[in-house]
Amino acid sequence: MIAAASSDLHALQLILTAQCNLRCSYCYQNAKTSRRIEWSIVQSALDRLLASKRNDVKILFIGGEPLLEFPTIERAVEYIDEHKRRDMEIRLAMITNGLLLGEREIGFLVDHEFHVQLSFDGVPSAQALRGEHTFEKLDALLDWLRRDHERFYEDSLKVAITVVPSTLHALADSVQYFVIDKEIQELTIGPQITAANDWRPERIHELDEAFSRIFKICLQRYRETAEVPLEVFKKHGRRRRGAVKARAMCGVGYGDQLAVDVDGQSHGCVTFAESYQTFPTTFLRGRIEAMRLGDIRDPGFDDRLAKYPAAVNAAEIFDRKEDKYSSYGRCGDCKYLADCSVCPMSLGRGEGDHDPRRVPDFSCAYNLISLKYRARFPRFRSLAERWLAYQTHGVPVAWR
Repeated sequence: MIAAASSDLHALQLILTAQCNLRCSYCYQNAKTSRRIEWSIVQSALDRLLASKRNDVKILFIGGEPLLEFPTIERAVEYIDEHKRRDMEIRLAMITNGLLLGEREIGFLVDHEFHVQLSFDGVPSAQALRGEHTFEKLDALLDWLRRDHERFYEDSLKVAITVVPSTLHALADSVQYFVIDKEIQELTIGPQITAANDWRPERIHELDEAFSRIFKICLQRYRETAEVPLEVFKKHGRRRRGAVKARAMCGVGYGDQLAVDVDGQSHGCVTFAESYQTFPTTFLRGRIEAMRLGDIRDPGFDDRLAKYPAAVNAAEIFDRKEDKYSSYGRCGDCKYLADCSVCPMSLGRGEGDHDPRRVPDFSCAYNLISLKYRARFPRFRSLAERWLAYQTHGVPVAWR
């Protein structure tokens, strides 16, 4: 794996604050503080991205809760507009719990064409793990956005559900709520990356029951609109299965994206940042320490970036996906190897987990079941294909 130079950066993740207005029980950010980023760090990080040779780059504002530092977001966007090259397209994005979104914030995000990922787990019994009585406010937020900012609602808003074993009973109801009731255009579901100590391998039937309902819900939406809002069910064309190759677990090893923490320390991913978490095991802590990139303002930063891929390989949890395994079997023997997605930072979180090849059972079970139903789902039709179907059959037929 070859390291990217700073001039090849395509994405920057800015951690604006280690503070959050919620304390989600399953969040990997388990040691939130009041620390906040200084403008000099933001400027240095932006300058590195703006110096990229790439014409299409992305900036993600994240926390903690990034809207706690909304003035910094405004200042950063103003700086970008003043200093970017004319041939550079910069996509702006944010991950937020949505509780601080008001008229001013929404107006700014709409005006600057932000893509917003809203962390919202669904019906009240699921959302309660994020925060008691937060469902009502977010429910009203979605209604307001759909009514007053329809284009933003349809084109720029993504809802992200984090599922944990204790909320499995509510998962299908939550998907029904988002897909049918709220007509969300883009919905993603991901299993917790913290240790799921209450999961047992035999509980996989609960996931299957939930996804059996989810499949029917999404199929209803597809038949009525030809839309596939649930990310895991979207597929384009046919995937060809070939010989099992060496696969990375994710793309953090390339070094072409940087996560900058509140103190200027840089990492390959926001899940490595240390301002808002303590790593639960020495297994995980030692691997992350070996991959630190140091302060982004340091003149020697590029030298460390060049050595970063070797440190990622040495950590062992990020590569050779085919050699990983769980209680459900070896990943290399699984027909879903090419499509499954397990965050490497979910490995080694439980005491006694010392094998870099051992995938958490809950993450594996989620992938096995969600991809089983994905395989059964109709292929997503492009706008051109849907128009052709309309021309051919006289109605917007989703199936043909």
